[in-house]
Amino acid sequence: MPLTEINMKKAAIGKKRKRKSKGKNELSNVVCKNSPDSNNLTQITDIENTESPKTNKKSKSNVGIEQYPILKDEQLIQKFRSVTLTNNQKGRIRQLLRDNLKGTSENLLPDVIHNRMQAILKSTDQLSDSDLRKLRILHNMLKTAIQSDNTQKDKVTDKSKKDSTKNKKQKLETNMNGKKEIENNLEEKEAKKDDKKEVVTKVKGPKRYVVFVGNLPLGINKEKIIEHFSELKDSIKDVRIPKQSEGKKSAIAYVELANEITYELALSKHHSMLENKRVNVLYTAQKKGKISKTEAKSKTAKLVALQKSGKLIGSVPMNRKRSHRRMKMKQAQAKLAAGSA
Repeated sequence: MPLTEINMKKAAIGKKRKRKSKGKNELSNVVCKNSPDSNNLTQITDIENTESPKTNKKSKSNVGIEQYPILKDEQLIQKFRSVTLTNNQKGRIRQLLRDNLKGTSENLLPDVIHNRMQAILKSTDQLSDSDLRKLRILHNMLKTAIQSDNTQKDKVTDKSKKDSTKNKKQKLETNMNGKKEIENNLEEKEAKKDDKKEVVTKVKGPKRYVVFVGNLPLGINKEKIIEHFSELKDSIKDVRIPKQSEGKKSAIAYVELANEITYELALSKHHSMLENKRVNVLYTAQKKGKISKTEAKSKTAKLVALQKSGKLIGSVPMNRKRSHRRMKMKQAQAKLAAGSA
């Protein structure tokens, strides 16, 4: 084909494209002029095009150091680093600590680890090598717990930002579809709020965390009970020892704690030894509460089962206790003796 014919065809195609683009622009202008909700359309496009502003996030380590100053204590770090720690010791201690912290939620885990470190530091003035090894492993566990907690919080904030943008789009779309429906919904909500204000609600008091301690020796006092719960010294609010009637062989007490974490740690002391007695640490219900005696008994049974399985905070599973292993050995010896006879 000659060049002139090719040039002619190209020119014709270009004209057609220009006509199509002009037609589209004219239609868009007409729609924008005639539509009353053009402002809403521009708002939606602005939301889609706007980029989320970059927030100046603090480094995760700085947040943890501000909240837990023990991570910044260089003297303590030098002390536990000076003590030798083999891989065998590290694994054994870490496993024991993980078993004790099993069942704690990730949000509460840093506070529980921090309380455990504070309890070790306050228990003695001169720290032994075993205490320093425990502190070293707890120090590392606290760091990892803070990092995981911060990553989860970042994920939640990202999700909330995405949800907020979606909600904005939906609101603008509803405005375009009909403003009357929204006004009706607002009127209904206001009417409901007015009805709720008329209803008088009873003000509840703060939640209390009280533990029953039974089978105590008769000459017990507050100081001995606090020593028994030495890990929770700072969080014990009150210790009440009611007067016992004559002829009873054991005493009882009620220990009030600050929060849920320390409450579970106290319950993990169930069947621990205090002097010559094996102490019972159990759940208690309030006197004027809605919980009946049967419900309270079932709850105590559940908590004891959790403590035996090692799922309660601070508890060790029964199959890892020395007493359980000894009992199994005695049972096996008794079976052998019966079989031989």
